[in-house]
Amino acid sequence: MAVKQNENLLLAYSIVYLCEKLNFYSIKTPIMKKSIFTLFILHFALLSFSQTNLTNELNYEVNFLPSPFSLNQEQLTEVQTIVDLNKHYKSSWIREFITVEVSAIEEGKEIVAIGKNDTFTRAQKDLMTKADAGSTIKVEVKYIPENNLSHNDAKNFSFTFIVNPENEAEYIGGAQKLNQYLKKSVIDKIPTGTFEGYDLSAIKFTIDEEGKVTDAYVFWPYQNEETDELLLAAICNMPNWKPATYANGKQVKQEFAFTVGNHENCAVNLLNIKEIEE
Repeated sequence: MAVKQNENLLLAYSIVYLCEKLNFYSIKTPIMKKSIFTLFILHFALLSFSQTNLTNELNYEVNFLPSPFSLNQEQLTEVQTIVDLNKHYKSSWIREFITVEVSAIEEGKEIVAIGKNDTFTRAQKDLMTKADAGSTIKVEVKYIPENNLSHNDAKNFSFTFIVNPENEAEYIGGAQKLNQYLKKSVIDKIPTGTFEGYDLSAIKFTIDEEGKVTDAYVFWPYQNEETDELLLAAICNMPNWKPATYANGKQVKQEFAFTVGNHENCAVNLLNIKEIEE
Protein backbone atom coordinates (compact mmCIF):
# COMPACT_ATOMS: atom_id res chain seq x y z
CA MET A 1 0.00 0.00 0.00
CA ALA A 2 1.84 3.11 -1.15
CA VAL A 3 1.45 6.81 -1.85
CA LYS A 4 2.47 7.37 -5.47
CA GLN A 5 2.73 10.46 -7.65
CA ASN A 6 2.90 10.85 -11.41
CA GLU A 7 3.41 14.33 -12.87
CA ASN A 8 4.82 13.53 -16.31
CA LEU A 9 1.45 13.25 -18.04
CA LEU A 10 0.36 16.70 -16.87
CA LEU A 11 3.67 18.22 -18.00
CA ALA A 12 3.41 16.61 -21.43
CA TYR A 13 -0.13 17.90 -21.89
CA SER A 14 1.05 21.38 -20.94
CA ILE A 15 3.75 21.39 -23.62
CA VAL A 16 1.33 20.19 -26.29
CA TYR A 17 -1.20 22.81 -25.22
CA LEU A 18 1.36 25.61 -25.50
CA CYS A 19 2.53 24.41 -28.91
CA GLU A 20 -1.02 24.48 -30.22
CA LYS A 21 -1.85 27.86 -28.69
CA LEU A 22 1.28 29.51 -30.11
CA ASN A 23 0.99 27.67 -33.45
CA PHE A 24 4.64 26.66 -32.91
CA TYR A 25 4.80 24.18 -35.78
CA SER A 26 3.96 26.81 -38.42
CA ILE A 27 6.69 29.28 -37.34
CA LYS A 28 9.36 29.65 -40.05
CA THR A 29 11.92 31.97 -38.40
CA PRO A 30 14.67 30.01 -36.57
CA ILE A 31 15.29 32.84 -34.06
CA MET A 32 11.61 33.01 -33.17
CA LYS A 33 11.43 29.24 -32.81
CA LYS A 34 14.51 29.26 -30.54
CA SER A 35 13.01 31.97 -28.33
CA ILE A 36 9.69 30.19 -28.00
CA PHE A 37 11.45 26.86 -27.34
CA THR A 38 13.41 28.53 -24.52
CA LEU A 39 10.13 29.71 -23.01
CA PHE A 40 8.83 26.13 -23.21
CA ILE A 41 11.83 24.85 -21.27
CA LEU A 42 11.42 27.51 -18.59
CA HIS A 43 7.72 26.76 -18.33
CA PHE A 44 8.43 23.03 -18.07
CA ALA A 45 10.99 23.60 -15.29
CA LEU A 46 8.66 25.87 -13.32
CA LEU A 47 5.71 23.52 -13.71
CA SER A 48 7.84 20.56 -12.68
CA PHE A 49 9.06 22.43 -9.59
CA SER A 50 5.50 23.42 -8.74
CA GLN A 51 4.13 19.91 -9.17
CA THR A 52 6.92 18.41 -7.05
CA ASN A 53 6.10 20.74 -4.19
CA LEU A 54 2.37 20.20 -4.47
CA THR A 55 2.72 16.39 -4.33
CA ASN A 56 5.65 16.16 -1.92
CA GLU A 57 4.11 13.40 0.19
CA LEU A 58 6.11 10.69 1.93
CA ASN A 59 6.08 7.26 0.37
CA TYR A 60 4.97 4.76 3.02
CA GLU A 61 3.81 1.17 2.94
CA VAL A 62 2.64 -1.66 5.21
CA ASN A 63 3.40 -5.13 3.86
CA PHE A 64 3.10 -8.75 4.94
CA LEU A 65 6.38 -10.59 5.53
CA PRO A 66 5.90 -14.28 4.72
CA SER A 67 8.31 -16.87 6.10
CA PRO A 68 11.25 -17.58 3.75
CA PHE A 69 9.87 -21.04 3.01
CA SER A 70 6.10 -20.77 2.87
CA LEU A 71 3.34 -21.21 0.34
CA ASN A 72 -0.44 -21.37 0.15
CA GLN A 73 -2.66 -24.43 -0.21
CA GLU A 74 -3.10 -23.97 -3.95
CA GLN A 75 0.65 -23.80 -4.51
CA LEU A 76 1.16 -26.85 -2.29
CA THR A 77 -1.07 -28.98 -4.51
CA GLU A 78 1.29 -28.25 -7.43
CA VAL A 79 4.48 -29.30 -5.59
CA GLN A 80 6.22 -32.28 -7.18
CA THR A 81 9.90 -32.03 -6.22
CA ILE A 82 12.12 -30.57 -3.51
CA VAL A 83 13.10 -27.62 -5.68
CA ASP A 84 9.42 -26.63 -5.85
CA LEU A 85 9.65 -25.95 -2.10
CA ASN A 86 13.24 -24.76 -1.81
CA LYS A 87 14.92 -22.99 -4.73
CA HIS A 88 18.31 -23.30 -3.00
CA TYR A 89 18.32 -27.07 -3.44
CA LYS A 90 20.51 -28.37 -6.31
CA SER A 91 20.18 -31.90 -7.66
CA SER A 92 23.81 -31.60 -8.81
CA TRP A 93 24.86 -32.00 -5.18
CA ILE A 94 23.64 -35.58 -5.16
CA ARG A 95 25.51 -38.65 -6.34
CA GLU A 96 23.18 -41.08 -4.60
CA PHE A 97 20.08 -40.67 -2.44
CA ILE A 98 19.87 -42.59 0.81
CA THR A 99 16.44 -41.40 1.95
CA VAL A 100 14.17 -38.38 1.58
CA GLU A 101 11.89 -37.93 4.60
CA VAL A 102 8.88 -35.67 5.00
CA SER A 103 7.64 -35.28 8.58
CA ALA A 104 4.60 -33.37 9.79
CA ILE A 105 1.95 -33.27 12.51
CA GLU A 106 -1.37 -34.79 11.46
CA GLU A 107 -4.24 -34.79 13.95
CA GLY A 108 -1.76 -34.10 16.74
CA LYS A 109 0.60 -36.97 15.87
CA GLU A 110 3.98 -36.84 14.11
CA ILE A 111 3.93 -38.78 10.84
CA VAL A 112 6.93 -39.57 8.62
CA ALA A 113 6.72 -40.48 4.92
CA ILE A 114 9.86 -41.78 3.20
CA GLY A 115 10.87 -41.46 -0.45
CA LYS A 116 13.84 -42.54 -2.58
CA ASN A 117 14.69 -39.34 -4.44
CA ASP A 118 13.85 -35.64 -4.78
CA THR A 119 10.47 -36.31 -6.41
CA PHE A 120 7.86 -36.63 -3.69
CA THR A 121 5.77 -39.78 -3.42
CA ARG A 122 1.98 -39.72 -3.22
CA ALA A 123 2.19 -40.49 0.52
CA GLN A 124 4.57 -37.56 1.06
CA LYS A 125 2.33 -35.14 -0.84
CA ASP A 126 -0.75 -36.35 1.03
CA LEU A 127 1.03 -35.82 4.36
CA MET A 128 1.98 -32.25 3.42
CA THR A 129 -1.59 -31.35 2.42
CA LYS A 130 -3.14 -33.03 5.49
CA ALA A 131 -0.72 -31.56 8.05
CA ASP A 132 -2.39 -29.73 10.95
CA ALA A 133 -3.07 -26.07 10.15
CA GLY A 134 -0.16 -23.84 11.16
CA SER A 135 2.19 -26.71 11.91
CA THR A 136 5.75 -26.91 10.58
CA ILE A 137 6.54 -29.45 7.85
CA LYS A 138 10.11 -30.77 7.61
CA VAL A 139 11.96 -32.17 4.59
CA GLU A 140 15.23 -34.02 5.23
CA VAL A 141 17.50 -35.43 2.53
CA LYS A 142 20.21 -37.97 3.36
CA TYR A 143 22.60 -38.48 0.45
CA ILE A 144 26.06 -39.27 -0.85
CA PRO A 145 27.49 -36.03 -2.29
CA GLU A 146 28.86 -35.65 -5.80
CA ASN A 147 32.60 -35.07 -5.32
CA ASN A 148 36.04 -36.65 -5.78
CA LEU A 149 36.89 -37.23 -2.12
CA SER A 150 38.32 -40.66 -1.23
CA HIS A 151 36.15 -40.73 1.91
CA ASN A 152 32.77 -39.61 0.64
CA ASP A 153 30.70 -39.47 3.80
CA ALA A 154 26.92 -39.18 3.77
CA LYS A 155 25.46 -35.70 4.15
CA ASN A 156 22.17 -34.24 5.37
CA PHE A 157 20.20 -31.37 3.85
CA SER A 158 17.04 -30.30 5.63
CA PHE A 159 14.61 -27.39 5.85
CA THR A 160 11.16 -26.63 7.20
CA PHE A 161 8.22 -24.76 5.70
CA ILE A 162 4.69 -23.77 6.57
CA VAL A 163 1.45 -23.45 4.66
CA ASN A 164 0.12 -19.90 4.93
CA PRO A 165 -3.41 -19.32 6.26
CA GLU A 166 -6.21 -18.72 3.77
CA ASN A 167 -7.00 -15.36 5.38
CA GLU A 168 -4.14 -12.99 6.13
CA ALA A 169 -4.28 -10.62 9.09
CA GLU A 170 -6.17 -7.46 8.17
CA TYR A 171 -6.53 -4.01 9.66
CA ILE A 172 -10.18 -3.56 10.63
CA GLY A 173 -11.69 -1.46 7.85
CA GLY A 174 -9.10 -2.54 5.29
CA ALA A 175 -6.09 -0.92 3.65
CA GLN A 176 -7.79 2.46 3.20
CA LYS A 177 -8.52 2.80 6.92
CA LEU A 178 -4.97 1.72 7.76
CA ASN A 179 -3.64 4.36 5.39
CA GLN A 180 -5.80 7.01 7.07
CA TYR A 181 -4.65 5.97 10.54
CA LEU A 182 -0.95 6.13 9.64
CA LYS A 183 -1.29 9.44 7.81
CA LYS A 184 -3.03 11.09 10.75
CA SER A 185 -0.96 9.43 13.49
CA VAL A 186 2.53 9.87 12.09
CA ILE A 187 3.02 10.77 8.40
CA ASP A 188 1.46 14.24 8.70
CA LYS A 189 3.66 14.91 11.75
CA ILE A 190 6.96 14.34 9.93
CA PRO A 191 8.51 17.64 8.76
CA THR A 192 8.91 18.18 5.02
CA GLY A 193 12.38 17.18 3.82
CA THR A 194 12.94 14.67 6.63
CA PHE A 195 13.37 11.77 4.20
CA GLU A 196 15.64 12.68 1.27
CA GLY A 197 17.58 10.70 -1.34
CA TYR A 198 17.60 7.00 -0.44
CA ASP A 199 16.58 7.55 3.20
CA LEU A 200 14.34 4.81 4.63
CA SER A 201 13.04 3.66 7.97
CA ALA A 202 11.52 0.20 8.50
CA ILE A 203 9.52 -1.00 11.51
CA LYS A 204 8.82 -4.71 11.89
CA PHE A 205 5.85 -5.88 13.94
CA THR A 206 3.70 -8.93 14.55
CA ILE A 207 -0.08 -9.27 14.60
CA ASP A 208 -0.67 -12.06 17.12
CA GLU A 209 -3.43 -14.66 17.36
CA GLU A 210 -5.74 -12.12 19.02
CA GLY A 211 -5.08 -9.38 16.47
CA LYS A 212 -2.85 -7.35 18.80
CA VAL A 213 0.37 -5.60 17.76
CA THR A 214 3.40 -7.27 19.39
CA ASP A 215 7.18 -7.43 19.00
CA ALA A 216 7.44 -4.09 17.22
CA TYR A 217 11.00 -2.81 16.69
CA VAL A 218 13.10 -0.66 14.37
CA PHE A 219 14.52 -2.99 11.73
CA TRP A 220 16.19 -0.29 9.59
CA PRO A 221 16.80 3.04 11.35
CA TYR A 222 16.55 6.50 9.87
CA GLN A 223 19.39 8.91 10.66
CA ASN A 224 17.24 10.65 13.28
CA GLU A 225 16.29 8.59 16.35
CA GLU A 226 13.30 10.81 17.17
CA THR A 227 11.74 10.04 13.78
CA ASP A 228 12.16 6.29 14.35
CA GLU A 229 10.53 6.61 17.77
CA LEU A 230 7.60 8.49 16.22
CA LEU A 231 7.09 5.73 13.63
CA LEU A 232 7.45 2.99 16.24
CA ALA A 233 4.92 4.64 18.56
CA ALA A 234 2.34 4.82 15.74
CA ILE A 235 2.67 1.07 15.21
CA CYS A 236 2.63 0.19 18.92
CA ASN A 237 -0.50 2.30 19.48
CA MET A 238 -2.34 0.91 16.48
CA PRO A 239 -5.84 -0.56 17.07
CA ASN A 240 -6.32 -4.32 16.94
CA TRP A 241 -6.47 -6.15 13.60
CA LYS A 242 -8.45 -9.16 12.46
CA PRO A 243 -5.93 -12.00 12.99
CA ALA A 244 -4.86 -14.39 10.25
CA THR A 245 -7.01 -17.53 10.11
CA TYR A 246 -7.00 -20.91 8.42
CA ALA A 247 -10.09 -22.39 6.81
CA ASN A 248 -10.82 -24.36 9.99
CA GLY A 249 -10.86 -21.13 12.01
CA LYS A 250 -7.46 -21.51 13.66
CA GLN A 251 -5.91 -18.11 14.32
CA VAL A 252 -2.16 -17.57 13.88
CA LYS A 253 0.30 -14.70 14.14
CA GLN A 254 1.87 -12.96 11.14
CA GLU A 255 4.74 -10.52 10.69
CA PHE A 256 4.52 -7.18 8.86
CA ALA A 257 6.73 -4.21 8.02
CA PHE A 258 5.93 -0.49 8.02
CA THR A 259 8.36 1.31 5.70
CA VAL A 260 8.72 5.05 5.13
CA GLY A 261 10.94 6.81 2.60
CA ASN A 262 12.62 5.69 -0.61
CA HIS A 263 11.64 2.10 -1.42
CA GLU A 264 14.58 1.71 -3.78
CA ASN A 265 16.77 1.52 -0.68
CA CYS A 266 18.58 -1.85 -0.55
CA ALA A 267 17.07 -2.57 2.89
CA VAL A 268 13.71 -3.29 1.23
CA ASN A 269 15.21 -6.42 -0.36
CA LEU A 270 16.03 -7.76 3.11
CA LEU A 271 12.38 -7.74 4.17
CA ASN A 272 10.94 -10.39 1.81
CA ILE A 273 7.90 -8.20 1.26
CA LYS A 274 4.54 -9.35 -0.04
CA GLU A 275 2.28 -6.39 -0.80
CA ILE A 276 -1.12 -6.09 0.87
CA GLU A 277 -3.92 -6.06 -1.69
CA GLU A 278 -6.05 -2.91 -1.74
